[in-house]
Parts: sequence; structure tokens; C-alpha cells
Amino acid sequence: MANNVKNLGLDMENSTICVAGINDKGEIIKAYTNSVYSMDTTLISRDIIECKGVKLALGVGQTTLSNVDKTNREYIEHQILWAVNKLYGSGAHYINLGVGLPISIYKAKKEEFAEKLKGFGTIEGVVNGKEIYVNLVNVKVQAEGYAALRVLTNYIDKDNTTLIIDIGMKTTDVILVEWNGKQFVISNYGTTNIALYNMYKVLQDQIANEGVEVTIEQIDKKFQSNKPVIRTEKGEFNLNEHLIDTLPVCRDMMKDIENKFGKTILHDKIFVGGGSEKFLTAVGGKG
Repeated sequence: MANNVKNLGLDMENSTICVAGINDKGEIIKAYTNSVYSMDTTLISRDIIECKGVKLALGVGQTTLSNVDKTNREYIEHQILWAVNKLYGSGAHYINLGVGLPISIYKAKKEEFAEKLKGFGTIEGVVNGKEIYVNLVNVKVQAEGYAALRVLTNYIDKDNTTLIIDIGMKTTDVILVEWNGKQFVISNYGTTNIALYNMYKVLQDQIANEGVEVTIEQIDKKFQSNKPVIRTEKGEFNLNEHLIDTLPVCRDMMKDIENKFGKTILHDKIFVGGGSEKFLTAVGGKG
């Protein structure tokens, strides 16, 4: 069994799930989906996961973000089955699992969540009609910031403290990093509820003023497309060009971070996460 154990990392955001692993060729492989949806949700694309008599769908669709905190944690077995199947296919698998949680969840429930995962043992289910068995050999739960720190080590100045600002859809997680003479350590961490969702709300209201109602999910999907434009009664609304209009939200985000960490000017700053590029576009004034 030892030679067949696969390493898999599961990044469980508040509204999305990203997974990465290594295939037989030693290559890093990745997959991405939105949160769990009920079977009656209209989905553009989806995978059907059955586990313990509960059938759910993971995919990209039109729904609200109001219930994702609950579903992402409540249906973790479905998430793991989806992740393993997406990377390695159906059948039986032995997995070393690493899970990254938003800092807000990590601080409150890391031990409880880790014990829950370890208690699963073997997870059995069906994905898109094919049986899958996931044997969890080892489980490790970390805050998302720790994973970012490992990746960014070579880019952090040892002579200064650094804020790693992870801008997600509903929350922005922040860690304060410093060099202790031997390694980088996290000296403080926290969360602000001002994030990409708030930036999207500004754009949503502007589009509504031009005679068209769109959802936050539609805006996010457009940003991921090759043409981030929404047609309105007044013409084409270019989302990238209007990111500068979200600057007040970006300023509020940084003010909230300063309230928790002190003057941000005293620290180097590295922006990561799905909202980082849009944030930097907004504060840079480049549409």
C-alpha cells in the first residue's frame, strides 16, 4: 500500500473548492469547482456525488452564496470523493490528505474538523455512476495562510515583517510573517469580512443602474471568461474597466486590516487569492 499512497491537497474556500495532487508522472494536477448544490439547482456543468444515501451535485451554476459555509463543511465526504475522482478517477485510492481552511474557520474549529476527518477512515461513494473508495491514511488541517507562506518563502524579505493578504470571495484572511533567525513564523493572523463579494456588489449596482439585473455569480463567471463584458441598455459594461469604481471598498478593506494589525505601511505586503488581481487593478487604477 505504501507505494500507492497519493498526496492530495484540498483548499476549501467559503464558496469554492480547489484541489491539487501529483499524478503518476510526478506532475502537479489541479481541479476546481464551486460549492455543493442540491440536485434541484440548475447547473451549467456538474458532477453527481452519492455518499451515505445523499446525492448532491458539485459544479458551476446559478445559485446564491448564502449557504456555502454550511455546505462546505457539512458535506466534506462528498467534497473528498469529488476531489479524488477528479484527480485520480474511480476505484480504490489511499490518500494523504491536507486540508486548508479559511483562518476564521481554522481558529474556531481546527481540532474538531481534524478529528472529524480522521474518523472517516474509508469513504465510499459513487461519482457520476462509478464506484469510488477513498482510504484516508493521514490527515493534516492547516490555515490557508500557512500554505501560502511555504510557497512565498523565497519572495519574503527577512529584514522586514510581511502581511500576506489572501482575498477570497466572502472573507479576506491575513497573516503577519516575520523571520525569527531560523525560519519564517506567523506572529499574528486575522480575518476581515470585506472581500471580493463586496467589490462585485459595487459592479452589480452599477449594472442595475444601466437597466440589467445580474447575480454575483454571473459577474464572477464573466471575469473568468475571455470577454468580461455585460450588455446593458446603455451598451457594453466592461467589468475590468470599472474595477477602479470599487476603490472605496478596497480602502475599507485595508482600513479594517490596519485596525487588526496596525499601520500597513510598516509591513511589506503580498496579495494572494482569487481576488488579489482585481484588488490590485482597482488600487492601481488600470482598467
